[in-house]
Amino acid sequence: MPQPRAGIPWSIAFSPEAYCHYCGVGVDRYHADPETMMQVQLEGARIVHERFGLPLRRGVAPDCTSYCGVSVFGLQVSYQPDQPPSPIGHPIKSAEEAAELQIPEDLTRAGMIPRMLEYYEYMKAHAPEDVHVGFGTGGQGPFTAAVVLRGNGIFLDIYEKPHLVHRFLEVLTETDIRLREFNHRINGTAPGDGIGYADDYSGLLSPEHYREFALKYLLQIAEHFGATRKSIHTELVRREHLKILQDAGFTSIDVGADPYLTVRDCAEVLDVDFTMYFYTCPEHLLSNPQQIRQVYGQMVADGARRMCGDVCPGVPDGNVLAFIEVAKEYE
Repeated sequence: MPQPRAGIPWSIAFSPEAYCHYCGVGVDRYHADPETMMQVQLEGARIVHERFGLPLRRGVAPDCTSYCGVSVFGLQVSYQPDQPPSPIGHPIKSAEEAAELQIPEDLTRAGMIPRMLEYYEYMKAHAPEDVHVGFGTGGQGPFTAAVVLRGNGIFLDIYEKPHLVHRFLEVLTETDIRLREFNHRINGTAPGDGIGYADDYSGLLSPEHYREFALKYLLQIAEHFGATRKSIHTELVRREHLKILQDAGFTSIDVGADPYLTVRDCAEVLDVDFTMYFYTCPEHLLSNPQQIRQVYGQMVADGARRMCGDVCPGVPDGNVLAFIEVAKEYE
């Protein structure tokens, strides 16, 4: 076992599907009406607090999934009892169709947003007085949004019709800006100096194409809001992408469970803060308490700077407690 290295911040996240599992509610039922969604969020938080000794979360919000933003362009989502929501196909069939995309005149009436607003109003009216009600439509990077809408075809389009891809990405970038402004209006907040993105698929681009088709548009959004602190969750990048992000001024990089990076890769390339995930997989949270302690300790020894446990259904309670215990030892 490596010698402990102190001062490693950590967090633990429970997926909506984990909350549904704890509450005995199907994922499809959870998404079906605002009362069930709010009750699962409140009861799930109570169970986590009592079972694992974590602080009691007193906040709820419409769970619009990561597909809310792209739903305004026709993406449909499937809800199954025991699976996370998933997109149904890709609504945009060609580069030409993508380039002709127009932002809906009234975003409040497009895609999932009307339903999320209905859920928000219900929660505002029925949540306990000490519970905060928030609202958000996600923050997918424009290129990841493009992949969700266009599918694998986008990777051919960037070679064959790059000018059309840029038109597509310009619309998605402006849509993201408008949705972020909409979120601020609903929440009664003003943009701060920080901004965050979720942008997994852009890591499949070469470094050159990453700069041209992904980073460029992330920076445009940050510039619009005057954000000086930029953070990103991105799970498919390589070492080269890490350096590009750091050189572009990103101050926090969450690589999740990136299959192409090790802790040492991140520690060697990055001077800025980075987060590694302890995932729901056989090597991590689905192993056993002893292995969790060993693997966590090795990740810290390899240079981890921040850790996050990501709990999905199927993780034994003893493994969750083992993660919390070892995390506290290294904090």
